[in-house]
Amino acid sequence: MSLLPDSIRVAVRGWLNCNQVLLRDPSGHVLVDSGYAACADETIGRVRAMLEGEPLARLVNTHCHSDHIGGNAAIARAFGCPITIPRDEVPTIDDWSIQERWNAYVDQEAEPFDYEATIAAGQSFRGAGRDWQAHAAPGHDMEGLMFFAPEGGILVSGDALWENGLGFVWAHETPNPFVEAALEALATIERLSPRVVIPGHGEPFADVAGALARARSRLAAFADDPRRTARHMMKVMFVFSMLHRGGIAVAGADAYVARVPVYRDLDERFLGEGLDGLGTRLVGELVKAGAMRVDDGFARPTMAR
Repeated sequence: MSLLPDSIRVAVRGWLNCNQVLLRDPSGHVLVDSGYAACADETIGRVRAMLEGEPLARLVNTHCHSDHIGGNAAIARAFGCPITIPRDEVPTIDDWSIQERWNAYVDQEAEPFDYEATIAAGQSFRGAGRDWQAHAAPGHDMEGLMFFAPEGGILVSGDALWENGLGFVWAHETPNPFVEAALEALATIERLSPRVVIPGHGEPFADVAGALARARSRLAAFADDPRRTARHMMKVMFVFSMLHRGGIAVAGADAYVARVPVYRDLDERFLGEGLDGLGTRLVGELVKAGAMRVDDGFARPTMAR
């Protein structure tokens, strides 16, 4: 038995791309999130298949990270739909140079886009025959939102909650405000008590209590250990960029890490190891964890894009 009504379609992606959620509605179909820029053609194909020849009325974003907004411009061109973004994300979209600097800082990409409207916590929109309430979802993205439909108890959680974790939180000296914010988002989810969660990554799931427990356990491990949080951040950033790049020669990993500023800053602030050999160590740790594999000296992520 499906967890979702036929009016809600989900294109489950991987880790470079977030899921796309299509809310089919007689008043106009709404898409939540657009994936990564480099995969926009594939995203358009998936959305087109879910639309079954019908128009797309609007694209709404949960938050403005590159794996959620990267395809915005391409979706708008392909379907002629307006875009709605979280209100608190406006400064970083209006001044696109902020996005450009961030993308250079972490080695990611996104295409500039225009938006027509904003949405904030406490507001709602119509989709799939029901109203979707916007709720604050800070932590992974302090300006992010999640969308809850009381009718049916369905939550589109973005990266605030996955079945086995949540989006990474930034390293910070104790107390970590990003951990505290993420815990607030989890408390909101617990209060809403959804029947099913559609996460930003991974399959929709119904064991919400189990997912909340796993997410809280993960945050507890990071709360008082900024060094561990920084190391985790490095590995997440590295794998994400390698999903985009297709991998890296192990011999070039140290040089790559040295030229992407986020690794230097995290090391200087939290680790103190120095950049010499850091890329090679990251590859080794990721291989040991099963997140990458090495064939003939070339390291590739093991997960889907």
